[in-house]
Amino acid sequence: MKLFKAILLLMLVASVVATSMVGALAVSNTREVLVRDAQELAQERVKQVSLKATQILLEPSRGAMGLARIPGFFQLALEEQRWHVTAVLNQHREITALTVFDARGARIPGLQAFAVKDIPPTEVAEHESRARQLIESLGAREAYSRAYLSPSSGYPALTLAFAVGDPVKGYVAAEISLRSLAEMLGQQKVGSTGFAYITDLDGRLVAGGARADTGSTGDDASSRPAVAHMRGMVAGSRRSGLFHVGNFGDSRTGVVAAYSVLPGEGWAIFSEQPMELAYKQVQDMKRGIFLSAIAAMCVAAALAWVFSRTVTRPVRGLMAGALEIAQGKFGVEVKVETRNELGELAQTFNYMSKQLEAYDQENKRLYESLEQGYLETIVALANSIDSKDPYTRGHSMRVGDVAVEIGRELGLSPRELKHLQYGGILHDIGKIGILDSILTKQTGLTDEEMKMMKEHPAIGDSIIQPVSFLASVRAAVRNHHENWDGSGYPDGLRGDQIPVVARIVGAADTFDACTSTRPYQKAMPLEKTMEILEKLSGKRLDPDVVAALRRVVQKRGVRVEGQAQLVRLAG
Repeated sequence: MKLFKAILLLMLVASVVATSMVGALAVSNTREVLVRDAQELAQERVKQVSLKATQILLEPSRGAMGLARIPGFFQLALEEQRWHVTAVLNQHREITALTVFDARGARIPGLQAFAVKDIPPTEVAEHESRARQLIESLGAREAYSRAYLSPSSGYPALTLAFAVGDPVKGYVAAEISLRSLAEMLGQQKVGSTGFAYITDLDGRLVAGGARADTGSTGDDASSRPAVAHMRGMVAGSRRSGLFHVGNFGDSRTGVVAAYSVLPGEGWAIFSEQPMELAYKQVQDMKRGIFLSAIAAMCVAAALAWVFSRTVTRPVRGLMAGALEIAQGKFGVEVKVETRNELGELAQTFNYMSKQLEAYDQENKRLYESLEQGYLETIVALANSIDSKDPYTRGHSMRVGDVAVEIGRELGLSPRELKHLQYGGILHDIGKIGILDSILTKQTGLTDEEMKMMKEHPAIGDSIIQPVSFLASVRAAVRNHHENWDGSGYPDGLRGDQIPVVARIVGAADTFDACTSTRPYQKAMPLEKTMEILEKLSGKRLDPDVVAALRRVVQKRGVRVEGQAQLVRLAG
């Protein structure tokens, strides 16, 4: 709604400003004010035409002189030089011919290109001749020839020559058509009868003019009042950047005009309007100004309303769609029926949304595939440990399953449950560094052997430490033998100092050890196992974790009789 009001207000203000300016000009009834207004109009016209003319000439000139910026142009192979020359000719419609000369001013064979449709071969020789004359008198790094009327196109043109390299390695000459300049000047109007044209500083016409008495390119226009004044001002000094506006000539043949001397090109731009016609129909303007102002404001208000609605409605739709995408709702589309830039923006937005949806789906598939690969790697590592002892085969997987069941009962997040799964599978990975004679010993371990066995949590932590995606399960590997009362190892942590993932994995490890057959014991029934865990609660195990494990057993509806494993509970 803010944008709607802003556009509406802006267009209304624009209409009021425009009509107020027209009214201010129309109300003036004195010759002095009218003269000043006409002069200001001519002044503004000259400034606009100066900017356009400079840009029209600057674009092809820069394009041609781009050859001088190519590193080592004259050391390139002929084919590559020819490619650069042809590229410049193709990229700039105003350049009709290009010729490359060596440092002595001799044309290099094979390095001349011209647009056959714009300049016939008969005029190429003239182009080359003008280029040689410029090169011979080249004092600066570049120089322009006088403008001339091209016989083939009927439009003015000129030749540009410039040196390449320092010291000079060669020269390049470009034939530049001033067709765009002539067309631009032909479209310029000052009032109902005014026109604009360009001359060189000697008063010869370059381009423009909408009246027969202006002449054609190359003609002498120095007799025109404004041109004569310009020549008098620049005589001797040829100052660039000179600007003047005023009335020139007598009351019968005088003109309201302005001129400006362009820096660099040696051109002067004129804007003229006959004085006797510049102030005609003033009374008609005064009579119609009031009705015109009201009509303009009404039309502006109506257009502002329609335009504002046309702009703000699609923008609101795009904003809503962008918010949905920001919330992760990829694939959302917005409907914009307009066929302007906003419609194209909406189509681009919809395409982007579909692409984001596709990328999101692909990322999810890649993530799931990567995660599956990680899990398979983890399982393989765990199996490599369990395979050393036939009595513990499957132990790591069962511990991971039990840990997940306990975590789910404690209300942990899916991400935390995944950490429990990986931690349970990898909790004994450090046993890779323990001697097989100790791992598979059928009798009790000596104190020295037990000391070595107690090193496996720290060994496991050092093994997975470099693996960044397993950083979240390091606590389960290192601290699953820590005790609630602080009597565990390797860090002697107690209570809440022990990471929750390690507390859960430690309880699951104890549970599986009790319900599995080992060389030194037979598998215990669930009832006996839970009695042992209850006794360990508050000493070795976290009471909350033990309680959660009890609830898991009860919720699964498994009876305590028999040798049932918790793997059945998880299933």
